[in-house]
Amino acid sequence: MAEAFKAELTVRSDVEELEKVRDFVSQAAKRFGFEERDGYNIVLAVDEACSNIIRHGYDQNANAKLRIAIETIGDSFVVTLNDSGKTYDLRLHQLPDMPAHLAARKRGGLGIMLIRSLVDDVEYERIDGENKLVLIKRRPASR
Repeated sequence: MAEAFKAELTVRSDVEELEKVRDFVSQAAKRFGFEERDGYNIVLAVDEACSNIIRHGYDQNANAKLRIAIETIGDSFVVTLNDSGKTYDLRLHQLPDMPAHLAARKRGGLGIMLIRSLVDDVEYERIDGENKLVLIKRRPASR
């Protein structure tokens, strides 16, 4: 079992910052000991969540900030995203009817479903004007 650790990164709310976020999460996932596939899944989930915050929460205002904190707790890899953008609890998001979505040839609209399928738990709360989205991925043996 890898030793517990904490790390934090603050970036501008700009899609150009997503590479830094992906590298940050990827390195932490490797340090945690995730297999390549699980590491990739958590990186993809965080990338999608950050993209949604930038595009929808901040309406692409690149001057806002997005804080990403990673903490390992036992067999759990916990990523917390903090922003002061619009409120949106993705746990309450109605997932699309995939056959209808595909039949209509709709583009987009699958990010939240993707996030929820790639991590084990999603938590959300709004405290003092700040959104706190928590994505939790556990090691396979502890699921």
